[in-house]
Amino acid sequence: MKTALAAVVAALAASVFADDISKTCPVSDRLRGHEQTEWSMYNAGGMIHTNMPRVLLVGDSITAQYQGGVAKLLKGKMYMSYWASSYCVTSPVYMKLLEAFLDDPTLPYDVVHFNNGLHSLATPVEAYAKRYREAVALIRRKAPKAKIIIATSTPLKDAKLTVRVRALNEVALAVAKENGLEVNDLFARLDPMDREANWSDTYHHRQPLKEIETKQVADAVLKAAGR
Repeated sequence: MKTALAAVVAALAASVFADDISKTCPVSDRLRGHEQTEWSMYNAGGMIHTNMPRVLLVGDSITAQYQGGVAKLLKGKMYMSYWASSYCVTSPVYMKLLEAFLDDPTLPYDVVHFNNGLHSLATPVEAYAKRYREAVALIRRKAPKAKIIIATSTPLKDAKLTVRVRALNEVALAVAKENGLEVNDLFARLDPMDREANWSDTYHHRQPLKEIETKQVADAVLKAAGR
């Protein structure tokens, strides 16, 4: 994420909603241009046990930072897996990986906590919205019994980029409403916080803020699972 920051800031400096924003990140309704480095992290817990419900956390480096704390809060109550990635929903690779991680019929998920947005700041909103809906539809198809929680993307230290996050979150909230899904509004919880005191860089958070979002995620997941 950090390696892409300079390019994103340069692209958005003149205007967050510049007409030629797609030139910095080539995109159609089914394809996003790559970041300098793409990455993906997956970990599945409790795979040989079946006595507790399962949750899959889907997200980015923010998810990667809080997943360890969430796992501790869920210990003895739920098995937790997570997939964190730099891919935007408009990447065909994203859909293939998401499907793969949902595709074990012997160990279905009871809850899916879904987030995608911070790696999509240079993606036209219309293309993002189309593929975001397809991603949620894929989750519903592959995990028909799972309760899906839509998590909003977290605000940034940079005010102009945060405007872009708000626009993508509006898509996520609309999709949640359309599908009757629960929302974990991490953006609303973190947005009032002091940026200098609580952000370690443009995207990431210091420990006190990590603890707040960790608890909020764990609480949302446990509530959805009836635990």
